[in-house]
Amino acid sequence: MAETVRTDTVVVGLGAMGSQALWQLARRGVPAVGVEQFAPGHERGSSHGESRIIRTAYVEGAAYVPFVRAAWKHWADLERASGQNLLLRTGTLMAGAPDSGAVTGALTAAAHHGLPHEHLSPERARARFPHHRFAPGDEAVVEEEGGVLLPEAAIGAAVGLAREAGARVMTEAPVTRIAPHSDRPSVWVGGTEIRARRVVVTAGSWLTRVLPDLPDPGIRVERRVLGWFPVTGDPAAHTGGPVFARDEADGTLWYGFPSLDGRTVKIGVHAEAPGARFEGAQWGEPVDPDEGPRAPEPADASRLGRLAERLAGIGTEPERMAACMYTMTPDEDFLVGHRRELPGLVLAGGFSGHGFKFASAVGAALADLAGHGRTDLPIAMFDPHRWD
Repeated sequence: MAETVRTDTVVVGLGAMGSQALWQLARRGVPAVGVEQFAPGHERGSSHGESRIIRTAYVEGAAYVPFVRAAWKHWADLERASGQNLLLRTGTLMAGAPDSGAVTGALTAAAHHGLPHEHLSPERARARFPHHRFAPGDEAVVEEEGGVLLPEAAIGAAVGLAREAGARVMTEAPVTRIAPHSDRPSVWVGGTEIRARRVVVTAGSWLTRVLPDLPDPGIRVERRVLGWFPVTGDPAAHTGGPVFARDEADGTLWYGFPSLDGRTVKIGVHAEAPGARFEGAQWGEPVDPDEGPRAPEPADASRLGRLAERLAGIGTEPERMAACMYTMTPDEDFLVGHRRELPGLVLAGGFSGHGFKFASAVGAALADLAGHGRTDLPIAMFDPHRWD
């Protein structure tokens, strides 16, 4: 016999964005139900891997800076509410040729918003960061306002606080149907219908699966691989340094973290030149989210190992690797807001491999939109109608 559950707001998907939205709703006293097809903090999507970068002089565009500043505030709120350390302040290093996106983007964002930063010459960059093997002529931009977010812990903290504030959390509960309606949208989980005033859809790589009527501007799901490489030199060189992103001459934009365990350093590739292939390692290959990305293989280890060579005191064979999914929009900006064809729904998706740092602010924006249809947070650039 079918069960009917009634609430004010349903959140579909409790990953990076949905967990924050559910907490924001619950802390405001809004009756809410969170639905997750796996378990919060799972490894099937895009929010695992132990660490995420947060940075403020934003290479992807100066327009993001006000939003990341809001995210810093909301991350601090989550830390205070949970009593957990979820963000480690390390500073940020962006490096590359003087005309590279990593350098020019960081400088433009810093100048536009008056962010404190240092612009290092090649000589000063090598002296300041001797464990980085920079290419000749590489410059660096350094800022203090950067660090490491702990994704699984942050998701767990938000979901736990939402439960404490009265939210109902349904796990191992795949959504079979979402029915838009201006006043009475509903979500079906097997034989259970959840009727609500609003539905927030934060389904990650499954966004177009759970919303087949969403006009698709060309959202694609891509495979990425992360690698943890052993520290072979002085651990101090890799435990206290900043998070970093480096633009290489071959079109590779890669990133890494200080060692969180004192033994390994995690690195990954964010973007490569179009069509790039390295010894069989195809980056950006399409992924069916239900099947998940292919497991890491020797070609992935070889590609990441070539980047590990650019760090002194790091081995070139990974101790372990992990595969994840990027859900990309055509312009690599996000989708946050309403679609006119889907009344009663609030959408968030397409975070394109650089969205986790914004999750705390996205959650607040989604709670605003679900509550009264608008938000003061700067989300205009994420309008889901921008391709119409």
